[in-house]
Amino acid sequence: METGANQTVNAGSAAAPGQRPDVSVVIVNWNAAAYLAGALRSLASASGGLAVETWVVDNASNDGSLALLQRDFPRVQVIANDDNRGFAAANNQGIARSGGRYILLLNPDTELPVRGLEQLVTYLDEHPEAGVVGPRLVGQRGKTQGGAAGFDPSPHTIFSYATFLYRLFPHRFRGLWLPQVVYERGTPLRVDWVSGACMLVRREAALAAGPLDERYFMYSEDVDWCRRMRDAGYAVVCDPAVRVIHHIGGSTRQRGPGIHSLNIDSLDRDLRSRYGALSVASMHLVGAGGFLLRYLIYEALWLRWRVPVFAELRDLWLVCLKTSLQRTVRPVDGQHSTLSAKR
Repeated sequence: METGANQTVNAGSAAAPGQRPDVSVVIVNWNAAAYLAGALRSLASASGGLAVETWVVDNASNDGSLALLQRDFPRVQVIANDDNRGFAAANNQGIARSGGRYILLLNPDTELPVRGLEQLVTYLDEHPEAGVVGPRLVGQRGKTQGGAAGFDPSPHTIFSYATFLYRLFPHRFRGLWLPQVVYERGTPLRVDWVSGACMLVRREAALAAGPLDERYFMYSEDVDWCRRMRDAGYAVVCDPAVRVIHHIGGSTRQRGPGIHSLNIDSLDRDLRSRYGALSVASMHLVGAGGFLLRYLIYEALWLRWRVPVFAELRDLWLVCLKTSLQRTVRPVDGQHSTLSAKR
């Protein structure tokens, strides 16, 4: 066993000795032991006849995750970090050690359907122009989640998202997220990005794009990565026919609503890489208007029904509102002044 930040524990693979895996699954885990076993067990039935190797990159969990892996999943290969390196950096660790034709980034709080991974692989096998395919993400009760796929942050998509126009008129307005009605068509469609909670990537596309940008601790790294793969000539596709259960917040909920400030900070970093300061400020103001509207909706629902999830969502949107207003005048992490020219 290696010592230090990158320990490898109980190495093993479903692929036969000397056989290249069809898929390398990379799961970044931080205190998600309550969900991790379900994700790993779902892989067996999701893989069909594929040769699969699985890497779990653990970001210094203290909830017994490593003991769980050693006890119940000895064939899973584990990289145990001494600290929480974030989503992008940890995924890069797993990808660098993997050898499959395809790479599946998978959250520990997900559950794949029977033969679901095989369906995604079949899509990429049959569509060489596609570099990435992602599924529909659904809650435990089957409700489609909005953040599975969408379009690049821009003045148009942020305005459409903030005002709900992307949901009211889905054929005319593109939003940050795909509206639920689009998923119901059930046919694969091209998008700008799919969620890193579950994305299958062609290795050649990943090599063309380069590693995930580790300046993103969490959030927006998948948007940036998909953009670079599109720039390299690969299509990004969402396949709504594959439904993956996503227990949103399996790790992040432990840190309270404040964690969602990272979402806006990552958005800020992405916007400032492509737009001038005044444009970024205006997009934050528009986004803040949308967050205020959502905050008021869930505050009213909480006051009327006192259902805990309404209070949780209210607090989430309040954090997003405050952070977005802050980023209109102060870039994240000391980035260039909001009055500087477009990069």
